Amino acid sequence: MKKTFLAVLMILLWTVASAAAAELKVGDSAAGFKLNDPKGVEYSLDSPQYQGKVVVVFYADPGSKDLNNDLQNALKAAREAGKIDKKNYEGLGVVNVKDSILPNFLLRSIIKSKQEETKAVILIDPDYAVLNLWGLTSKTSNIIMLDKQRTCRYIYKGKVPAADVEKVIALVQEYQVK
Repeated sequence: MKKTFLAVLMILLWTVASAAAAELKVGDSAAGFKLNDPKGVEYSLDSPQYQGKVVVVFYADPGSKDLNNDLQNALKAAREAGKIDKKNYEGLGVVNVKDSILPNFLLRSIIKSKQEETKAVILIDPDYAVLNLWGLTSKTSNIIMLDKQRTCRYIYKGKVPAADVEKVIALVQEYQVK
């Protein structure tokens, strides 16, 4: 009985340690992934439109898709005003569909609508692939800024504080020229 308990405890500790080790932090290299958009087109961080660019990833479940609209709108405004170089920056949306109770046809409609609104690629994460790979939080919005070498320069889980919106824009400006 004690050996069984000890074995179960060791497995649990190893699992927790593995999960903690996988959490992406500022300064870490982001592991790559391959996901599809609603049309079935496969993308990765190595896709041509992301190569050599700073990428801000908006990872969210459908229920929190609008949680960080302030940041999204500020990045769009900075890009349109020329404060962010369009050739060196790209936004990317990833939707955690596993946590949604909505049917797939409705999710795809929501994703397509958001894609039209933002003009960004939005990918579908059906099995927590990126969530687990980067140690993100489910049932909320996660913001990750990666530099051109795919090093994490900013990460926030939940609603980005208003004070951080300008910080993210400044980081994009800084790393788009490095």
